[in-house]
Amino acid sequence: MPSSCCRPLLTATGAHRLLYLVPAPGRRRVSCCNASQPVGFGPKPAVPITGGSTSRRVLPPVPDLQGKDVRANWNAVALAFLGDSVWELYVRRRFFAPPKRTSQYYDLVTSEVRAESQERYLEQLVAGPFLSPEEHDIIRWGNNAKITIPKRFSQSGKHAQTYRAATSIECLIGFLYLTDAQRLHHVMNYIGLGDGAEG
Repeated sequence: MPSSCCRPLLTATGAHRLLYLVPAPGRRRVSCCNASQPVGFGPKPAVPITGGSTSRRVLPPVPDLQGKDVRANWNAVALAFLGDSVWELYVRRRFFAPPKRTSQYYDLVTSEVRAESQERYLEQLVAGPFLSPEEHDIIRWGNNAKITIPKRFSQSGKHAQTYRAATSIECLIGFLYLTDAQRLHHVMNYIGLGDGAEG
């Protein structure tokens, strides 16, 4: 039984527009003023994203950036590195339900995390007016990043551009994860990899 000094971690800080893990419906995570770290999912309080218990968008907490500007302190390759894992998390979540065999999960996920698929999603994003000028700039920044292109892509210029396109969209995803998780979710919904709920 928690002591009276404990408080629920389900309050927003107001300073962040970021998504954090939330406990299952009907359960509360608590922190105690005697503890050096809150009990829960990382150093920041859990913040519910949607009102319904059936559609809860969640992401791991953003690392402590110590108030640093993302573009001024991290290069496009670093953002693509982070964006790659966020992309895969969205793809895995997209195909998680209904239950499948492990081999089916693997086939579905690997088909969507390949550079060729990411290039198609990038073409979908840039074809219309959905992206802001800043987001277009992030994509150009990612496309021009100094990267080592794997051998399977270096056989021709087209293949190299496919890998650059994948790096571009991963750069955008990493940037949005760090700066505007709600917009990240809108982007993933737009290309069909979100849960379809707008919030």
